[in-house]
Amino acid sequence: MSVPNAVRYAAVAVWALLGLAVLRMILTLAFKDDLVDAWIEDKAPGLPRELVAQDAPAYVGVALVSLVFTVLLGLAAVNLPNGRNWARIVAIVFAALSVLGIVAAFLAPSLVVLQIINVLMALLSIAVIVLLANAEANRFFAAPVR
Repeated sequence: MSVPNAVRYAAVAVWALLGLAVLRMILTLAFKDDLVDAWIEDKAPGLPRELVAQDAPAYVGVALVSLVFTVLLGLAAVNLPNGRNWARIVAIVFAALSVLGIVAAFLAPSLVVLQIINVLMALLSIAVIVLLANAEANRFFAAPVR
């Protein structure tokens, strides 16, 4: 059985998620101070930076953890075209967790470029879930492993 388009597109979307996660991590590391300043300005304007900076979200830690999850998604992407059902489950679960994490990320002040990347990642994650849960993908993953 050939790889259906839904599975092929889902694998491409997972690779795109991986690329965007790497870009987001690089930007987070590069603009860490700007992110903390945005958080301070939103949550505690007027207070000295030294007093409130320690309460800011751990932007770098969150980006690194997100990257670990996305690397696992990459492992799943390699195995999706081979009909590995575990890869489909991993991709769906991590895509759903990605959407939840991105929704939570909008609760903290951020830079516009990071918000745009988060929106793109949320849309790609939703696409992965929809593509891997459709009837065509269900038939493909129900067939014996190639």
